[in-house]
Amino acid sequence: MNEARKVNIQSTAGTMHHMFGRISYRPWYAIAEFVDNSSQSYFSNKDKMTDIDHVTIDVCYEKNEDILTVTDNAYGMSIDELVEALYVEGGNHIKVGRNEFGAGLKTAAGWFGEKWSVSTVQYGSGKRYIAVVDKENLENEVPIYEEDVEKELHGTVIKIEKITKKLTGSKTIAKIKDLLASMYRRDINSGNVDLRYNGDSITFEGYPILSSFRGRDWKKEIDYTFNFNDKNYHVTGFVAIMDPGSFPKAGFALFRRDRVIIGGSGMNYKPNEIFGQDQSQISLKLFGELNMDDFPVNQAKDGFVWDDGLEEEFINTLKNNIQEYIKIADISKKDRTREEMYSKDSSTRVQDEVNKNVTFIEVPKPTSEEGHVNDSNEPEEIKEEEQVTLDEFLEDFHERNDSDEEKIVGSTRYYKIPLNEVRTLSLEVDWSIHHNKYWINVEHVSVDLIKLIVNIDHPFFRPYSNQEDFKIVLEKFVISFVVAEVMAKMTSEQDGYIYYKAIRDKMNEYLKKMGEE
Repeated sequence: MNEARKVNIQSTAGTMHHMFGRISYRPWYAIAEFVDNSSQSYFSNKDKMTDIDHVTIDVCYEKNEDILTVTDNAYGMSIDELVEALYVEGGNHIKVGRNEFGAGLKTAAGWFGEKWSVSTVQYGSGKRYIAVVDKENLENEVPIYEEDVEKELHGTVIKIEKITKKLTGSKTIAKIKDLLASMYRRDINSGNVDLRYNGDSITFEGYPILSSFRGRDWKKEIDYTFNFNDKNYHVTGFVAIMDPGSFPKAGFALFRRDRVIIGGSGMNYKPNEIFGQDQSQISLKLFGELNMDDFPVNQAKDGFVWDDGLEEEFINTLKNNIQEYIKIADISKKDRTREEMYSKDSSTRVQDEVNKNVTFIEVPKPTSEEGHVNDSNEPEEIKEEEQVTLDEFLEDFHERNDSDEEKIVGSTRYYKIPLNEVRTLSLEVDWSIHHNKYWINVEHVSVDLIKLIVNIDHPFFRPYSNQEDFKIVLEKFVISFVVAEVMAKMTSEQDGYIYYKAIRDKMNEYLKKMGEE
């Protein structure tokens, strides 16, 4: 190898390089500096690199040797770009992209260890350039060596020795891989980047989204702009409800230039103004990905520079845009399950099953015990005092609580019951929840139409109401009860009087019909 050039890193270089070890990095963010350089090198030059359709970046830690190596097959650096990367006060040419500060390579390498080297081959150049920085023997000038290589070679290798920040322990390694996967999830899942740790590809699986609750999937696209201190900040991305929930996975991943700045398992952004307490339902289920390219980041790229009130304004505007999702996330899984039990589909299945029996109920023939039957074709008029509800029925089974808000759920079910040769009774049946006001509520809309509400949430029914078979049985029972009451009134010999056995006998008739297979 020949010495191609020396880099004058000024008289303060030794002091600066020794200070890199004191930077407030965490291992995954320090490694991310190398990944940022490699991925940006590929994205900025992918149109020129006709021989590859993605970049491979391999982070390799040799535990026994205490050597950390980051290898890529990206575009590589020219000698001028390598000089910029080594120069202590940062580069002058790189102002955009993930490596916008031009300082990540040396600061991250200097944080990890006492000695590090860069070996790089720019695409199509046929030249490899190598530079070594050793803090123990650091001089003002660092030599850059060159050698000829095959034209097909390209990429960069960062090698760090005399490691001071050791990557040991299975939990530490797992966390590094997990957070790198989260940080570069979009690169990985798009197929543009194959990010590896010790040769094994790192993958990222998206989080499950609540679907079909209240007839929709709970994911919302975000796209809004707010102004702060005369500057516009554009926020895009999505928010969603996770199902099942996960405290470590919930929260927002905050992106800049398609790379996570804040986020990852157990590290997602969860401002109290939106998520409340640590163990809240919202903190368990609300999550999202937010693009924040207009927001300034710190040099370590592990946080935003927004302590001047920008963060508070961001939280307020975000909260205003996702109010509905905050409310849905606050619903417990138990309450959501109960609500889903009374969905339109469930209502339809119950109606179909009950109608199998209702359709074939024979018109009952009156007996001598049942008293007078109205043989005319005129419908009987039900007096006002006979239009009663059963609010007080089974009240002993629960403590009345009129403050609970009644809620009608599911869809209305319709039944037609033949009462005699000339009269058919129509029933409209609904379910209600969230109250203890009644077990059933009966409204006589007209002589041949009854609206019936069944409190499926009643304490007497609640232990079984998550079972569809029980709801079918309950529906049959309630219909039989109400029709038996109507039939008993029809056969009464005098106004306001019902033969004591009539409801019981009619109930028996209809229950037998409802119970037929």
